[in-house]
Amino acid sequence: MQLFADPDKTEKPTPRRRQKAREEGNVAASQELNMALSFLFISVALAFIGAHLSTLIQNAFIPFLSLDMHDDVSIRSISERITQNFSQVILILAVLVFGSMGLGVLTGAIQTKFLVAPKAVKFDFGRINPVQGFKRLFSLRSVFEVIKAMLKVVVVGLVGYFAIKGKLKELLLYPMMSPIESSAHLSKFIISVMIKTGIALLALSVFDYFYQRWEYERNLMMTKQEVKEEMKDIEGNPEVKRRQRQMMIEILRSRMMQEVPKATVVITNPDHVAVALKYEREEDEAPMVVAKGKNQIAEAIKKVAREYNIPIVRNPPLAWELYDNVEIGELIPPDLYRAVAEVLVYVYSLKEGVS
Repeated sequence: MQLFADPDKTEKPTPRRRQKAREEGNVAASQELNMALSFLFISVALAFIGAHLSTLIQNAFIPFLSLDMHDDVSIRSISERITQNFSQVILILAVLVFGSMGLGVLTGAIQTKFLVAPKAVKFDFGRINPVQGFKRLFSLRSVFEVIKAMLKVVVVGLVGYFAIKGKLKELLLYPMMSPIESSAHLSKFIISVMIKTGIALLALSVFDYFYQRWEYERNLMMTKQEVKEEMKDIEGNPEVKRRQRQMMIEILRSRMMQEVPKATVVITNPDHVAVALKYEREEDEAPMVVAKGKNQIAEAIKKVAREYNIPIVRNPPLAWELYDNVEIGELIPPDLYRAVAEVLVYVYSLKEGVS
């Protein structure tokens, strides 16, 4: 019935999990905090401007209460009076309403760190799934929401009870006062109850905020398997990475083998290593390694060299030195000039002998 957390979810949520949840609009936020602050804002604002607002309302109604029906009164004149008398009242009420709404929106934005999540507004069939709805009905969140609603009723009831109890004698005197005086006292009393209720609801909403954060963290918890799967997604599946590495090696090897026909000489171990050098006396600064390899790759290099009649020279020390210290596409270092020059002289002598 989802009253307790999944015992397999023992791992803290990863940054990627948090980011994904945020992109889906899943963040910790308390709607109670938004409503409590909005309600408290209106209550405090009325405490400061309530008397002025009450006076405006009274002044707006007085012309209508003293209206003489024998006077020549038209609908247009009445509408003009309504516009004149209630314009300030409507303006003040509009400021209160929109100010309260703005404060609620700002509070929510601060809680979510000004999150904009388009994915959150997409239609989800899971929300109308009766099975999922039944699970949500008996979830820990539903239990908490019921308890929270009951607490709100109790809080508002207690605040009203103690407020009325403390002012009961004064309330009994209101019928003996003039309408204007009694309405002024009554409005002050109502505003006082509203402020106290707002403070109580704010305290309750703070508790709700911390609960929402606790539940949010609990829902983001991950199993060990989920952490492993996420690490695979981030770092890549080892098998896929190995295959990609093999493909890259094959591509590089293919390109390297395409350079072997351009080589001047292939120096071998002769059985384990083969290094192909390219050197044009009038163009190149020094001989360059265009291909190298061990075992099967070495055999492949020698095979291509035979196909294109490239000389293969057996010189194990030089072959190993070139293989270990010179990368493909690099010129040979100066300390190998003499040894390589001797090989090239031999190659050139072979070519001259053949010619």
